[in-house]
Amino acid sequence: MDESRGGRAVASASVDPAPAKTHFVSAASLRERLDWLNRLRWGAAGGVAAGALVAGPWLGLALPLRGLFGAAALLAVLNGVYVLRNRRRPAGDIASELRFVKVQMVVDLLILTALLNFTGGLENPFFFLYTIHVILASLLFRGRDIFRIAGLAIVLFSGMVVGEYLGVLPHRHVAGAGELGHGLPFVVAGLGAFWLVMLTCAYLGASIMAHNRAIKDDLVRRQEELEVAAREKLDFFRFVTHEVKSPVGTAQSAVQAVLEAEGAHLADPARGLLERALARLDQATRIVQGLADLTRGGGLAPAADTVVDLNAAGAAVCARLRDDAGPDRELVWRPAPGAAAVRGDPDMIDKVLANLVGNALRYGGSGPVTVAVVDGPAEVAVSVADRGPGIAPAEQERIFDEFYRTASARETSRLGTGLGLAIVRRFMARMGGRVTVESQLGVGSVFRAAWPRAGGGAS
Repeated sequence: MDESRGGRAVASASVDPAPAKTHFVSAASLRERLDWLNRLRWGAAGGVAAGALVAGPWLGLALPLRGLFGAAALLAVLNGVYVLRNRRRPAGDIASELRFVKVQMVVDLLILTALLNFTGGLENPFFFLYTIHVILASLLFRGRDIFRIAGLAIVLFSGMVVGEYLGVLPHRHVAGAGELGHGLPFVVAGLGAFWLVMLTCAYLGASIMAHNRAIKDDLVRRQEELEVAAREKLDFFRFVTHEVKSPVGTAQSAVQAVLEAEGAHLADPARGLLERALARLDQATRIVQGLADLTRGGGLAPAADTVVDLNAAGAAVCARLRDDAGPDRELVWRPAPGAAAVRGDPDMIDKVLANLVGNALRYGGSGPVTVAVVDGPAEVAVSVADRGPGIAPAEQERIFDEFYRTASARETSRLGTGLGLAIVRRFMARMGGRVTVESQLGVGSVFRAAWPRAGGGAS
């Protein structure tokens, strides 16, 4: 099926199937459906055996018990073979699995036809069990295969009814059915109704499933396009960060050198201009580094999975950022008593803690910033609390978006990148952790990054 023409699927339900890869996710997913079908057969075999024992005496019917029990036993034995095959043989390619289920359905239809012949043929209302096979075929197969199953059901049942009417096959009359069941008009009407139901079920099942599969194929195609776009976005960010890092660093070093060498001799306007340029270059450097971190967090390679001591990681970050607090700002560090081991990427954990602590120092007002390790039964967390202006409820989710900055953050500093918390959330998701925020306007904010507890000690 041409995925770009999915809208035509309903009108052409009987076309040949699309590539197998668009039918099922994998051969294993098809095998799961076959196992479910096998469980139905166990119920069918037991139902036939129980019905043979109960229906005859209860309804006063002279049923061929030997034939009924033989058919039930054959169904059970074959189903046992199917189950044993599925358990001992791993799922192969989808095409071979589909061929195998087609064989099963053909055998099922043959056994059902024999059972109906034993129990009244056209007079037995259970002949509409054929419709179940057509419905199952529409779920499992595509296009002409559905109509082939419906056609086989029509041929088998019609051949049995005609054979009974002509005396080629024995007809076991259902008590109470009356002479009408032997008349040609009844046979023709019954077969006509049966053909109509079979073909209608096949058409409706094929049309509905073709439409659903067309939608699924379109979703798969769109997902692949999004994945390609995401990879192209990452490649672009990596290219930009690589190409921009060197000239920005060179310009920053040059301005810094001029200020250090000639700053005392420069006029105030010139010195101020260079200092503003240096601040902007520092912002550009942080943006480039943030983009590099963001592309790393969105890459396809898995994050490292090692045991990390959050007490040691948090202490290192606080020691590194203590100078950013200034002489009049308090940075409180509270490690957890005992081990605080988690599994994660050491570099990512360092970036997460540095971003959270750095944001609290930069935007958390003039009050103290408290960094604490909280040891729980299933996870270990680091909380970073400040007494700043707080974050409005409407902004508490948006702060994790790329390049988003709250109004209070923009008032505090014009040089932020809006990437820090996006990096935090991306890294936490990569490591199987989570980051949350609790904030109240005028009171402060508490950011909490939590990781699953490691099974062993820290290394």
